[in-house]
Amino acid sequence: MFPFKNQAGFTLFELIVVLVLIGLMSSMVFISVSSGIFKSKEKRFVYDFRKGLLNARNRAIGTGRPVNFIIDGEKRAFGIKGKKLQDIPKSLEIKGDKIIELENGVFAITFYPDGSSSGGELELNWENGRNDLFTIGRIWAYIYHEIKSG
Repeated sequence: MFPFKNQAGFTLFELIVVLVLIGLMSSMVFISVSSGIFKSKEKRFVYDFRKGLLNARNRAIGTGRPVNFIIDGEKRAFGIKGKKLQDIPKSLEIKGDKIIELENGVFAITFYPDGSSSGGELELNWENGRNDLFTIGRIWAYIYHEIKSG
């Protein structure tokens, strides 16, 4: 009497297996995408950090006055002194060598109009193990970036 009696269909078990597989695959995609987003945030920060150093050097040469690129440890911010500072991520620790301390917790690299700088090294240590090293030359204020690991 029922016209669809001989047609085969999916069992409830088969549907559950398919849904579980879809769930597993989507979670794998999410993990992959989220780790890629974190890495792109790191790369973006490093790009902005290097750009800030270059802008400070160019501003000093262009204006004919010394310009300080500062790192404020208390506010967790960096940038050109007197301009809007950018935030430093919580997952990042910055260490400096031969860097001037302007005031308590505020460090600076000074760029001069003749193209030189106070020089120094800045090491960016990320939670995931990546380390970026910035070396700023004293005589020509050359900014060298090296990824040490990660």
